[in-house]
Amino acid sequence: ARGSSFSPPSPCRTSRCCSLRLRLRATMVVVAEARSMRVAIQGSGVAAAACARRLRATHDVTVFESGRGPGGRMSTRRSDGYQWDHGAQYFSPKTDAFSVAVSEWVEQGWCDAWAGEHCVWSSEGGVSPDPKAAAAVRYVGTPGMNAICRGLLDGVEARYETRAVAMRRGGGGGADRGWVLEHAKSGSALGE
Repeated sequence: ARGSSFSPPSPCRTSRCCSLRLRLRATMVVVAEARSMRVAIQGSGVAAAACARRLRATHDVTVFESGRGPGGRMSTRRSDGYQWDHGAQYFSPKTDAFSVAVSEWVEQGWCDAWAGEHCVWSSEGGVSPDPKAAAAVRYVGTPGMNAICRGLLDGVEARYETRAVAMRRGGGGGADRGWVLEHAKSGSALGE
């Protein structure tokens, strides 16, 4: 425009490049303006821990776990100098996306490949090697299965031996009054 100090950006080689830059800027603005929320997650198994880890980047996350520590079905028990996993003994990734996640966990030292011998039992043949076992790579948490959940929850507020069972509307006025979580045993408020 005449008399204006506006100058158009220098032309790039392809319109695709400009389009990509504009979309990236728009995405950055949306992320920067994202409203942080308080998020409560019940349980600390792999799915809950992965969810908490992902959400903590932009939200205030609290995990409520009824057990004494993280893990859910991947819990590790300790007693008299021994430890054992009483949930999942191992796991095998079946998808590319899960394989990528497991590779990251291995790099973090939360799990490792397990080369244990797998057998089957039948009344006719007794115990014999499992013919299907060689096809799958099996992983275990290190030093216990709950190491994965513990690692995923690093930096996330977690309240153990606490079970949230009820939600009710908060006491504030207006549409923004939120929700209150209640403790399973005492009925006391766990937070708003």
